[in-house]
Amino acid sequence: MKFKLEDYLKVVIPYLSSELVSPEALSNIRSLTKILPPFPFSILECRLGEEQPRVDLEVGLFCNNFTLPETFMTHPKWQAFQHIYHECSESKYFLYQKVKDIWLEFDVDKQPLQLPVPCIFLALNQENNSTPQELIEIVNRLLNYRVSSIFASSLALTMNCLPSNSHITYIGAMLSRSDKAIRIVTSEIRPEQLPEYLERIGWMYSIDKLQSVISDLSAFVDYICLSFDVGESILPRIGLECHLSKMPKYETRWQLFLDYLVKNRLCTVPKRNAILDWPGFCQEKSHPELWPENLKWGDSFLGTKALSIFARKISHIKIVYEHDSLVEAKAYLWFGHTWLDSRLVRQELALSTSA
Repeated sequence: MKFKLEDYLKVVIPYLSSELVSPEALSNIRSLTKILPPFPFSILECRLGEEQPRVDLEVGLFCNNFTLPETFMTHPKWQAFQHIYHECSESKYFLYQKVKDIWLEFDVDKQPLQLPVPCIFLALNQENNSTPQELIEIVNRLLNYRVSSIFASSLALTMNCLPSNSHITYIGAMLSRSDKAIRIVTSEIRPEQLPEYLERIGWMYSIDKLQSVISDLSAFVDYICLSFDVGESILPRIGLECHLSKMPKYETRWQLFLDYLVKNRLCTVPKRNAILDWPGFCQEKSHPELWPENLKWGDSFLGTKALSIFARKISHIKIVYEHDSLVEAKAYLWFGHTWLDSRLVRQELALSTSA
């Protein structure tokens, strides 16, 4: 494998605060990226509380021309993933119609093994809505075995109880962890509907405090996605994934939201400041010595027709909630390479200048 994900990570390391990603955490992440191929987009999952230095890594595949290192294929879970990826990439298969793209999440709490085991997340194609039975079939293929009837009923309930116009957007198999539950992420459930939805699917915990937390968060964010784990029951821990469509430079609620997290001891002041400073972009001229060689080829070919950039943005912040308590907050820092149409960039700049 000539090119590695480390080549992409190097470009954004100058913008990573050591308050948010400690030297030890960065060393662990770099060790992992040395054995992974370059992915177009990645996310650093940073815990925001005191004494929470661990940082995990997520990478997006998008079902296009991905090749695993040969050494990975000796591991049965990577072999199972390769089968899923093949079905998502070939139009004749069921998963091709149902899955838009794939994300892999790596738990990086120490120096990674030579064969790290990922968690696999499938982004469902919302243009081809799935039925409860199809959801169960997707999970069977993701886990590589048929789930029990009780497990299947729990899965079906998560879809049958969705409010109108809401969706299951991601399903994930946490293969690197010991539990056998499936992670479900929903979208477009209105904040006031979230507690009722959890009750309907069998979440057996008090919703009074949860309603108050959701009400507080709704004042700061554009929308909240709900994540939870499903097995033969709904597990107690849930995630409230908080999204703002604009970055801090254009959206003052980021500061207010992060101040709220600081006030509730879910985020430190240095980490808050580091998150606010993260968004932006850079070009080859900013870091010519760090720019990946494989991208220089594309840059030369496209010439003045495209603008080659590495972009950085805040994907979202997840609030973890369990047993009537706010457990922790995590920031998901997105970065990736893209080519922008130079003509459209010039038009956008002209419009912003004239305005």
